[in-house]
Amino acid sequence: MPNLQKTPYSRVFLIEDRAGPANAPMYMGLSRAMAADWPQGDVTPVRVPDPDQYGQFIVIDEIRGAQGLPSLPLQTRYQRDASDLLRLVRKGCRLDVQVHMGRCRDPRDFNGGWDKVLVLEAARPTSWGTSELGALDVGEDAVVNEDTPFTGLDLYEVKRLALAEFGATEVVQEVVAITICDSKACGECGITSDGCQKVFALTLSAGGSPGLPAELIYSEDQGATLGETNISTLAANEDPDDMACVGANLVVVSQDSCSLHYAPIADVLDGTETWTEVATGLTCAAGAPRALFSLGSRFTWVVGAGGYIYFSSDIPSGVAVQSAGGVTIQDFNDIHGYDELNLVAVGASNAVVLTRNGGSTWSLITGPAVGIVLNAVWMRTADEWFIGTAGGRLYYTRDAGDTWTEKTFSGSGAGSVRDIQFATPTVGYLAHNTATPGGRILRTIDGGFSWYVLPEDPGNIPANDYVNALAACGEDVNLVFGGGLADNATDGFLVKGA
Repeated sequence: MPNLQKTPYSRVFLIEDRAGPANAPMYMGLSRAMAADWPQGDVTPVRVPDPDQYGQFIVIDEIRGAQGLPSLPLQTRYQRDASDLLRLVRKGCRLDVQVHMGRCRDPRDFNGGWDKVLVLEAARPTSWGTSELGALDVGEDAVVNEDTPFTGLDLYEVKRLALAEFGATEVVQEVVAITICDSKACGECGITSDGCQKVFALTLSAGGSPGLPAELIYSEDQGATLGETNISTLAANEDPDDMACVGANLVVVSQDSCSLHYAPIADVLDGTETWTEVATGLTCAAGAPRALFSLGSRFTWVVGAGGYIYFSSDIPSGVAVQSAGGVTIQDFNDIHGYDELNLVAVGASNAVVLTRNGGSTWSLITGPAVGIVLNAVWMRTADEWFIGTAGGRLYYTRDAGDTWTEKTFSGSGAGSVRDIQFATPTVGYLAHNTATPGGRILRTIDGGFSWYVLPEDPGNIPANDYVNALAACGEDVNLVFGGGLADNATDGFLVKGA
């Protein structure tokens, strides 16, 4: 039978000042969510005279009106205490609304008490009002309600995830990077896609004699079917370090080869790619590349050994040095940017560097963990960042590194935090391994205020030593891919949460 949602089985949470590591969700026990609405724009037909009949016309195209913004009204029992909703209306700042839906769970359990969550992000109240506040005669006693409609910027659902291994036959070496290179398409320019279909996983080379160069595992259907190819421009004794989508190309960096390797994404998927190696602009071997971050074909940053930072506006033409170890001489491990101006890179011995101008200048920031290797960074905003350490700890800053706060989670302080990925400002994922070792994926549905271990559905993550890298999709918060080392310490490992 259909699993129908019924009105008694929902509860409301608000996150004041939006989801984030310092903003606790508020349980609104006296509120209910009313009817959600998201106008998608009217469709206007474009007609021309029918060539077969006088007086008739045929539709040859359509014009879609502007998409509206999603809205979600709340109705709340009005109390003699001060109204939280009126306070938030007067404050005037954006917030997040979450409607948790379930049946046989604790409705006050923010992370576990739901079967599905409806999220309205970046919402503002558009009005505030109440029902009648008084009576003029007997028999007019009534409960007073306050009504607060909210309009936000995005609306989506969060579902419970299960984790399953895939690609066991294809993956024979440790996975070091995984990414999604896709965008939504309705068929006008090729095969339709929801924006989360094309997945790429990068493995180490298979050394020995004879050896094979690093392998790329790829899929056009979220891992249901897989293809394999070798990165021909890498030698069998040269391991890759990182990978990113850069415009129409897939780009791999390797410290061993001290170069970049790229091929057209479409050709990789077709099995017809030709790999090209580029070393122009790199300082070898002192500044060999170790990680990269891209915002499209014209904005790509590469970080390397010895504190080197590079920029490229055209990967086939190579890179240009932005910092030749002048800010720090530590090896970098990761880089992430909020936009083309604000970026952070992290590395060995607590190294954190920041730019506010796209890399024209970089400055050294005091990191959160003296002497500790920093593995991963994610910029949620220009001033709010998460950093994961090789000591298994997670830190955040809300003031661009002036102060740091540790965000604890189950098992933190042991093992290693290896990657941080957010699909939206609300939903994010964390790769952490215990000291045993054992790889885990954690999830947040409140912008990093709390983290919990996946899966949410019954079961466990398939056995593995650690998860090196994650790939989350902004078009579907209920999809995450991970890759790392299998529990035999030699084989590769791929996992999908869906």
